Amino acid sequence: MNILKNIILVILIILVGYNIFTNNSIRTDVEAYNRKIDSLQNEIDSVETANKVLDTHIAKVDDEINVVETRVTTINKNINLIKTQTNEKVNAVSDYTIHDLLKFFSDRYESNAGEARLDSTLKSSDSTSSH
Repeated sequence: MNILKNIILVILIILVGYNIFTNNSIRTDVEAYNRKIDSLQNEIDSVETANKVLDTHIAKVDDEINVVETRVTTINKNINLIKTQTNEKVNAVSDYTIHDLLKFFSDRYESNAGEARLDSTLKSSDSTSSH
């Protein structure tokens, strides 16, 4: 029985040794992995280039947005100023008496007394349409 154990042990040692020496090298296709790595690197480079182009476009659009926002702010300020001035004039007219209004209009149009006046209610005989 002892001899049988020794024979099995020797056979196992021989099989393990054979397996270690014959499978010593790793069986992988390193060249295929290198090609995949290169193709991935090329894709990464192209994406980075496209990203830089997009960043440039974003910066230009951002600058244009800032210009438009500045214009809008200026226009809003002008609108508010005109609105304030108009309200002041409307309020000032509300305070005029009838005598003040008559004087205002007579003084305003008195300088045009010698000139021909246009009246929107008059119809011209040589015109086909009225004003």
